[in-house]
Parts: sequence; C-alpha cells; structure tokens
Amino acid sequence: MNSINLIVAISALVVIVLIVERTMKVFFEKRRTTLVTAVLSYLLLLAVLMLNIYEIVDVVLHFAALAVVSLNYESTAIKRVAAVAVSHHIMVSVTDINGLLAGLVPTGLAIGNELLALIITCLIIYLVTLLVFPLFKHIKKTTINLNRLWLPLIIFPLGYTFIMLFRNVGSAYSVLFLVMFNTSGVILIFLFLYNIISKALEDTVKSALHSQEKEYYFTQCQLMQESMEKVKSIRHDMKNHLAALMDYAGDSKSIIDYLNNLRGDIDESEVYSNTGNIAFDSIINFKLKNAKEENIKLDLKVAVPPVINIEISDIVTVLGNLLDNALEAVAKVNDKIIKLDIEFGKGGLFAKVDNSFNGDVKYTEENNEKRIISLKNSNEHGYGLRNVKQSVEKYNGFMRISHTENIFSTGVFLYVDSK
Repeated sequence: MNSINLIVAISALVVIVLIVERTMKVFFEKRRTTLVTAVLSYLLLLAVLMLNIYEIVDVVLHFAALAVVSLNYESTAIKRVAAVAVSHHIMVSVTDINGLLAGLVPTGLAIGNELLALIITCLIIYLVTLLVFPLFKHIKKTTINLNRLWLPLIIFPLGYTFIMLFRNVGSAYSVLFLVMFNTSGVILIFLFLYNIISKALEDTVKSALHSQEKEYYFTQCQLMQESMEKVKSIRHDMKNHLAALMDYAGDSKSIIDYLNNLRGDIDESEVYSNTGNIAFDSIINFKLKNAKEENIKLDLKVAVPPVINIEISDIVTVLGNLLDNALEAVAKVNDKIIKLDIEFGKGGLFAKVDNSFNGDVKYTEENNEKRIISLKNSNEHGYGLRNVKQSVEKYNGFMRISHTENIFSTGVFLYVDSK
C-alpha cells in the first residue's frame, strides 16, 4: 500500500471513530473519566480497527474496544451493551456499504476502488449521524427505567453480526446490503420510539412531582397560617385571663403593674399581612413574627388579590428569600429597617424589599459585568438570589438590585395574567 492509500485508509478509520463517538453521545450524557482517558480509549479503538487478524477475532476485538469506550460514561449495564451493539453495527455497515460501492466508483484513480468507496461511505454515514442522531437527545437524559426496550437494540445488531460472520463468502454484496439496510432501519425506528416513550414518561413523572410540590408548598403555607391563627387565639384568651387576674390582685400595685406589662406585650402583637392570599399572608407573617422583639422598624405595603396566577412554590421562593436576606442584613446593624412593597396590577406583580445593612457586599464578574452575589460573610455565594432569579425568569420577569452606603434594595417584577 503506497503512502497515499495509507493516509486515505487511516483517515477513513478516524472518521469511523468519530462516528462511534457520535453514537455514544446518543446513549450517554455524562462522562465519568478524564478527557485524557476518554481520548486514549478512542485511540485504542482506532488501533484495533487497523488490525486485520481474522474476521471472528477482529469482531471480538472490536466489541472489546467499544466496551472500553463505553466505560467512560455513566450508565446502566444494559444501556452500555445496547450502545456497543449499535456502534458495532454502524462499523459493520461501513464495511458492507464499502463493498457495495467498490464496484460502482470509477477506476484508474490514484487510490483504489475500495479505499475511495470507504471514504465515501464514512462521509455518508457521518453525515447521517450528524443529522439524525441529534433527534434522539432525550435518550441519554431519561431517568425512567425502560430496560426491556433496549433489547431490540441489542438483538438486531448482534443478529446481523452473526449473519455477517457466517455468510457465504461468494454471496452477493447486494443481498447483504439489503439485510444491513433493513436492520439499520429497525434500529433507527426503535431509537425513535424509545426517545418518544422515555420523554413522555419523563414528562408524566415531572408533572406528578410538580403537582406534589405545589401541594406540599400549599400545605406548608396552610400550616404557617394556622400556626399564626392559633397564636392570635391564645393571645386573645390570655388577655382575658390577665384581666381576671387583675381583679384578684386587689390593691397590690406590684402585681397589677406586672400584669399590665404582660398585657402590653400581648397587645403589641399584630398581623402584618391580611390580604386573604394564603401564600403571601403566611410567608410574610411567619418571617416577620419576631420583628418587634428584634426592634426592626417595618414599613409594609401589601396589595395582592386572594387568588393570583403564580405558583405557591415561586411565591415562597421569591418572597421567602428576599425577606430572609433582609432579616439577615438588619441583624448586623443597630438601625434595623425593612420596607416591603408588593403591588399587583394589570401588567403583573411588583415586589421590592429595602433594608438597612452594613455596606458589605460581594461581587463577581460575568461577561465584563459586575454582579452582586452575596451579602454574607460565610462561604455561601448568593444561592438565595440565584433561586429568586430563576423563579422570576419563569414568568419572563426581571430582578433589579441596588444599594447605597446603608440601604440595600431588591426589586422583582413578574409578568402575570390577572386571571
């Protein structure tokens, strides 16, 4: 083999390795080995493809090399077997299509007919993998257990390999090509069906979990609301008990003064939000229940309807994190101020929290833009604000953060249908 033919042959084998890599990406999402290890495994496959010992031995070595490649990725055993079987079938298809095209390409060129046919075959199949395989993007992402559906992707490729190994040496390539074409069609059909079924089941599970999550958050809000109502009831009864005790105290000034102080503490308790919207009322009243005890000056304006088209989980995430951040910030200063402004209009929901803070802010650089990530002195990095942003973006909204030397402001707007 001259140098030109050798270069062409190696180039074709490299394309085959690239085809295998594309095939593996259909089945696997995460690589568990280092990039160097993965590259070495594909180089091993390339080296095995260059061997030409004996047909059955070559097939065994090909399967072994493909199995090594599959170990780079996180997956179940049966999924690995399916990936190896389909990858090997594609490699075998290259050989068979090459044999069919060898008699069709023109003669008298610088390279032999089989090599030219090999290059054409590899490019055609690689083009197919580039165009078709991206359609099966959900296969590698699914977490649903559909092990039985992998069986056709194992049986058909292995069955064709068996036919290929024990075929009559003198048989026409056209017959073998027809068998290969039918097998490939079946494999693509099963990939397509598996992709659809796995996505449908995944969506069903996600929908069920989403419903459970909404029910969970609603239950939590109800529990917080009931807790506040019980506290109000206990305080109401306690005032009556204290009034009765004052009658029994007679002329004892010290006892009367003590009971009056207790009544004063009870009278100071109040409900901060009473809009009728259980999500907003429960989270605001729960978060601010100790505000007066902690000497926090509150300025609250909450105007929302009893029913609003925002998921309870997102209300809890947005409002809960904003109030948590404000409470953590005012705990570090003497002049404790929290201003909460929530309004709902035709365009959507506006919420803003202003609070005093000590002026310590952490920043990060993203796309040449300075962004606030945290007000904390710990190793936390603004996960609360990040979660708020994610919930806001679900409603095509936006978040604005600003601050002066001693006031930190966070405002969000969510585009919400009034229905």
